[in-house]
Parts: sequence; structure tokens; C-alpha cells
Amino acid sequence: MSKYKIVYRDANPSWQELCPVRVLAVQVSRDTETGACFLQTKIVNVSTKPISRIEFTVGLEGEGGETENVDFSLLDADLPAGEVLRPKAVRIKLSVITGSRAVVTRADCETSFDDPVDIDNPAPLALNGIEESERDVLLSEMGADACKCSGVHSEHEGWWQCGCGAVNLKRGTCWNCGAVREKLADLEDAAFLDESRRDRVYKTSVAILEKGNRKEAEAAKESLERLAEQGYGDSGEKAREAGAKIANLSKRRKKIALAAVAGIVLLAVMVAISPLPSMLEARADMKAEQEKIESVAIEQTVELGTYSGELSAYTGKDIEGQPIEWIVLHKEGDRALLMTEHCIDEMEFSENGDVWDFKSSSLYRYLNGPFKEYAFNDAERGILAGDVTILDSWSDYLSEDNMYATLAGTDVPEAWWASDIEKCEDDSYGAYYAGQPLTSYIDEEGGISCGDLGSTQDSTLGVRPAIWVKLN
Repeated sequence: MSKYKIVYRDANPSWQELCPVRVLAVQVSRDTETGACFLQTKIVNVSTKPISRIEFTVGLEGEGGETENVDFSLLDADLPAGEVLRPKAVRIKLSVITGSRAVVTRADCETSFDDPVDIDNPAPLALNGIEESERDVLLSEMGADACKCSGVHSEHEGWWQCGCGAVNLKRGTCWNCGAVREKLADLEDAAFLDESRRDRVYKTSVAILEKGNRKEAEAAKESLERLAEQGYGDSGEKAREAGAKIANLSKRRKKIALAAVAGIVLLAVMVAISPLPSMLEARADMKAEQEKIESVAIEQTVELGTYSGELSAYTGKDIEGQPIEWIVLHKEGDRALLMTEHCIDEMEFSENGDVWDFKSSSLYRYLNGPFKEYAFNDAERGILAGDVTILDSWSDYLSEDNMYATLAGTDVPEAWWASDIEKCEDDSYGAYYAGQPLTSYIDEEGGISCGDLGSTQDSTLGVRPAIWVKLN
């Protein structure tokens, strides 16, 4: 079966302003056995209406100045609003690509669009940690992906760019992360976020007084007293009510467990308003972990988490209690992408072979359940930004010059992301390595795709996860 090597990629082509279709990526892969090259593209409907017919042209430039134009005519694209489409790959004549330009020529009846504009990455947020935490809560409440929407949104004539970087045409919500346009300005305002946090603390504390036991009422009273010092509403009166309730509670009264969500919010209240010494120590530990990762160069390794004896894969093994090594793949603003240097376990994508998306799989449940719980301590979990995942087929990645990743302490030669290692010659990629997966892998939309070995989703393979971590 053929193996493919990525020989060119533009992951952020220019966009024709006000065009409802954006070309998100242009990539050329070469069959390492035959030398044949194939052009791959990815497009998205950034508008509010479905598009039935899409036509676009990709112009390629070779190293000697040669050019080649490839026309895509998707007469029955039927691309829903906000959805991504990957047209079928097209074989091309050029083998060494030095540049590309994608131009949309039709989107249903529209055939004329504005000039191409470069889409820059969003500016970083000017918020502190507490304000960012409140922003994440509000984004989650609106159904948006807080990990994606990590920058400042920008408004333009006829369109807007979300904090996740996606362009949107006449849309009220971002197609990429789900953020609500009219609320983004408030979510970037420190004063608004501080007021929202205090209001959340107040309402949570009052709710706890109505349902909580003595210990919980005491915590709520402290929170209300802090708010009273800041002159917030009738916090002083509520604090006095809390004192009266505490005095009337029987010491022998059976403790009533708070609901999980109330407990989480209470912890957030205490961290934000009145940190306990143990919480301050946790913050210091988190900061130390972040500084450690920040100091490590791309392509180098860093220790994070351990092969916990609580996990059956490591119990009684030589690796039990040893640190997990992660390769620093990429740094982007205030976060970094890490991938384990070795496979950390062996298992199926789906135990029953009956699911085709990552979040429904038994692999996802393991990585974001037992593995996330026992492999990391509280401080380490505190710097994780999102789910433990598996890298997708469009990702470049770094590794040592070994051909395969292996399960630490074993000779297993398979991985969920194991590729031929070959350094890119293009200077624009710096120290990145590129390759195509040799086994099944998880694609950008969370689905399973077959690699060159054609492994099925219920095959037992090595697991080599990746995580984003916050650097501040």
C-alpha cells in the first residue's frame, strides 16, 4: 500500500473579502513509491446559507517558475452554512511546489468577489487569569469552545473575525467555535468580566446559604464579606444573614453534600476571592509547571504526569511511577501543544467497532477519564487546555529520528500517530517534521480514518496522545 509524504502546505490562504466560501488549506502529498503528486484542499462555507455550487481554482508554482492551474467544479457541493468540505484530491504534474494561490470563481449565482486579504491571527487578550476564567465560563454557557476562542475578535465592513481566528460573513455565531458575535466585546472587557464574576459569586453564595450545611454556609459567608468590602450590592446584609444561620445550625446536623456543579462553583469562588494556603500552593505548582514547559524549546521533551500505578497498564511494571515524556510540538500565544514521546498504552479506538467519532469512542473515554484523572496531579490538570486528544492528519509534528513510537518498556511498533520521519526542506517549516500516518488516526472532525496499514477501529494499537497546555 502506498505511503504519502506532505511536500507543500499553506494552512492559511488569503480570503477573497465577502466571499461566502473560504479555502482553509492547500496541501500537496507525494506517493513515495510512484512519485505521483496529489493536490488536497479544504473549504468552508462562512456564510449563513447553504451553497449548492462551488467553483474555485488553485494556482501552483514550481521551483523553476513553472505554473499549473487546477480547477475544482463542485456542481452538487450542497455545503451547509458553517460546514467544512474536503474535495477529492486531484493528481498534478508539478512535483516541487514553492507557492500557491486559491481563487473562488463561483458560489451559486455569485461570480465576482472582492480582492484577497490576508487573515492574521487574532491579537492576544489583555486579561488576567481570573478574568480569563470568567470568560471561559461565559463562553461555555453559550455553547462556545473556550479553548479555540482565545484571542480578540475584530469587526470589519460586512464581516468579522472571531477570537478563534475564523472569518464569518453575516453570521451571529462563529462557524468554528460557536462564540456569539454580539457578546464577544463584553467578553474581552476586564470590567465586564469582573462584574460578571462578582455577580456569579454573589448568586452562588446566596444559593449555598439556602441549601448548604454549616461548613458550606461559613464559606459562603466569607465570600459575601469579601464582596461587602468591595461595596457590592447587599452583600453585607446577606453576610449577616449567613452569620445568623450558622449560629442556628446544629453541630450534629448531618452534612448534606452539595451537587457537583455547586461544589465546583464554590471552589471557584474561594480561589477567586479568598484563596486558602493550599490553593496558593497549587497556584505556585501550576506556575512552576508552566515555566518549565515555557523554557523548553520546540522539538525538545518535557516531563508532565506519571505512569500511575492506579492505571492497570502500569501496575507492577518497571515504568510505574516514572514521569511521562512529552515532545513540545508547537507554541502559540499563551499555550503549547505537546505529544507523548512514546505510546502510553495499547487499546482499540472503539471496543465494539461501532462508532466513528472520537468523542463517542472508548479511547476518548479512557484518555479523558482514568488517564487524565490518575496520570496528572491537581496542578498539572490545572494547566491543561481542553481534552486529551490524538493529532489529526493535517498536523505536522516533531519527533526524534526513530521510525516508530513505542509503548514505554515494550516493543510495540504501532501508534495512533506513527509516521515516516523526514525533515521538511522548506525553511518556512523550520524544525518541523512531516509525514503521513502508518495506522489509523483521528481526523480534524474527530472521526477515524484509515492509514496505510488499513487498521480497523477495533484493532489494538498503541496510543500516543496530545494535549494543549496553558503557559500563563
